[in-house]
Amino acid sequence: MVSHLSKFLVLVALIGSSVLGPIAVATESHEDKINRYIDSNIRLWSSSAELLLAIDQQNIDHFNISSSDITRLDQRWRKEKLRGGGNLISSVMGNELSAFLRGIKAASGGVITEIFVMDNVGLNVGQTNGTGDFMQGDEAKWQKTYQVSANSVFIDAVEEEDGINISQVSLTVARPNNARLGAMTIGINVDAL
Repeated sequence: MVSHLSKFLVLVALIGSSVLGPIAVATESHEDKINRYIDSNIRLWSSSAELLLAIDQQNIDHFNISSSDITRLDQRWRKEKLRGGGNLISSVMGNELSAFLRGIKAASGGVITEIFVMDNVGLNVGQTNGTGDFMQGDEAKWQKTYQVSANSVFIDAVEEEDGINISQVSLTVARPNNARLGAMTIGINVDAL
């Protein structure tokens, strides 16, 4: 009797997993998929020396930066963007961190659409694609990560961009001792996960 009951339970479990398995996958949210990708991929390079050193250096360079200096830098970036480039944009797009980030993006096989990194006041440090502004500190991507904790993750809603469903995920960038340095935002092609 026990062996018949055991066989019956195994059969029920197999049928249940084959029937319910696709349903569970179909109802999985974009947040679940992105969290898995963060754990299996992004965490591998989010505390790399390249990333931490670049942010740390910019934090030192901008120590005690005034809000009027931040505004001037942001306005300069926006003017250069309208003109198609300039020294400020070139200094960020051409730095070692941006080259490192472009390598990460290329190695993602189309999952990552963009990466940009911000310092402890929300200014761009490095990026793969050009951002519209230099100052990100007034946006949720920085406020819901860097300002919250060393382990904060903010996953935004999915939006269609050029026919691709993209969600921006932002994370605090911190040292192993949880000292916060800045934040980064990664565009994720949700359909490629």
